[in-house]
Amino acid sequence: MSHGKDTSDWFRDPPPRRVGVHALIRRGPILLGVTRPYRESVSPWGLPGGSVAPNELRRAALSRHLATRLGLPAVRLGRLLVIDDVPEKPGQHLEGTNYVYEVEIPDDVEPTVTEVGGFGAATWIDLGQLGDFAVGHPLRRIRESLLAADTGRVAELFLGDPQYGSQAA
Repeated sequence: MSHGKDTSDWFRDPPPRRVGVHALIRRGPILLGVTRPYRESVSPWGLPGGSVAPNELRRAALSRHLATRLGLPAVRLGRLLVIDDVPEKPGQHLEGTNYVYEVEIPDDVEPTVTEVGGFGAATWIDLGQLGDFAVGHPLRRIRESLLAADTGRVAELFLGDPQYGSQAA
């Protein structure tokens, strides 16, 4: 869509956008990853989460997805780590924004993929082997989420790549 002579009123008639929420769940040197059979064209592994419903708060959506998809009703949602803008890919998905939050789960609770969840599997991944699981944009988003968690910053990304300079100090 051209921005030069476009007369659309994006306030009254905004373009469709998707909003996604994801959880960065760690236990020391391991990270919770999920397979997403519906997203294998992007990366077979990624962070758990899902889409935000209309008029739903992002944190409420993430809690809902963790409970219904992984059986994790008792989670502590922490701070926002990443805002990742993703352009439209015609025939695959609309333009969207993904938010990654730091999430804690009790040590004695294990995530279990539910039948209604849409995930193929959930497993703990050693951070040193992360590149053996996730690839491309999701891998970059995960790495930037880990960096944001460790530095206390919020990372602004475009397709997993840092914007406004490197996030590394």
